[in-house]
Amino acid sequence: MRLLYLTHTCPYPPIRCDKIRCFNILKYLSKYHEISLIYPSFSAKDVLSREHLLRYAVTVKTAYPHPFLPGIRYLSGFCKKMPLTVSYFSSQTIRSLIDTTKIDLAMVDCSSMAPYIEHFHIPKIIDFVDVDSDKWRQYAEQCNFPKSFIYKLEFDRLRKLETRLCRLFNCSIVTTDHEKSLLDYSDNVMVIPNGIDLEYYTPRISLDQNILIFTGAMNYFPNIDAMLYFHDEIFPLILKKIPDVKFFIVGMNPVQKIRRLSSKNIIVTGTVDDVRDYLGNASVCIAPLRIAKGIQNKILEAMAMQVPVVATSQANNGIDAIHGREIMIADNADDFANATVMLLKSRLLRQAIVKAARSLIEEKFNWERTLRKLNAVITLLT
Repeated sequence: MRLLYLTHTCPYPPIRCDKIRCFNILKYLSKYHEISLIYPSFSAKDVLSREHLLRYAVTVKTAYPHPFLPGIRYLSGFCKKMPLTVSYFSSQTIRSLIDTTKIDLAMVDCSSMAPYIEHFHIPKIIDFVDVDSDKWRQYAEQCNFPKSFIYKLEFDRLRKLETRLCRLFNCSIVTTDHEKSLLDYSDNVMVIPNGIDLEYYTPRISLDQNILIFTGAMNYFPNIDAMLYFHDEIFPLILKKIPDVKFFIVGMNPVQKIRRLSSKNIIVTGTVDDVRDYLGNASVCIAPLRIAKGIQNKILEAMAMQVPVVATSQANNGIDAIHGREIMIADNADDFANATVMLLKSRLLRQAIVKAARSLIEEKFNWERTLRKLNAVITLLT
């Protein structure tokens, strides 16, 4: 089968949630189909990654837009009443790379890229991943005017687009049942959760150290919000009970607000070569996310490496780990601090939690298992 796979990001290296999902879909489907991959490049590294991606795709095409163009497209999209995220990724160069005469099925990985193929008269699949409109709704609720107005506008526009795309595409994919429930039209929507590379993320020897960790891109608003919340309201409570606790914020591109958190007890690493080196030394992984969409890979990675997790209910959505058995859930500062301290002080509790969590990951979040459904749909549509 000849497939076009159009992604909004370069799928390699798989070091961020969106890249991880795109890369694993590409890798899995390449075993059964001839894939033509197209993606926009926003850095020289994205262009150089083309050679690696040719291991999985028969052709790899990319466009390198001028750095000023996305901003211009934002303004144009705002005036044309388009979602800003759609206008950001709009590119005539990308459009010119698509050849419909040589493909049997087209697939895109988010709503922002869907307009490129929405009117094609061939089978089409859209992987929404997360329902982006709801993310912007949450942003609007967390921010003040004028940002709240812009984010609300983006929510309204994306909501209409998502409904239209669900009707136009033969199959729509989301990562969780909750995401599916957010779509106005869900007759052809299928849930395919994120997975985890269980051979890559393996358990390491657990040490009795008072080390906390948070992982994620640190220029991403939900992660920034989570870290500021944890620093201001939760971490002081933990310090009172465990004064020697160390907290590692591990992730690329930390903004100034995050870099300023560095102290005797808080280490902001920036980009690291291998996040496993930090996860392997951690006693507890924290995920105090107040804004969360889809499945949090940071939690899957920690669970796979048998690092116990304390998370909010929002962060646990889609994973559906059971509080007290596979995860500790806490939705206010006092409960979050208490759960973290409890895990730091009890090796037996940590061992029980991580054993159950690893079993959950092996059962529910194996890429090979989750992507069989996608390949079955592709076979049916073609």
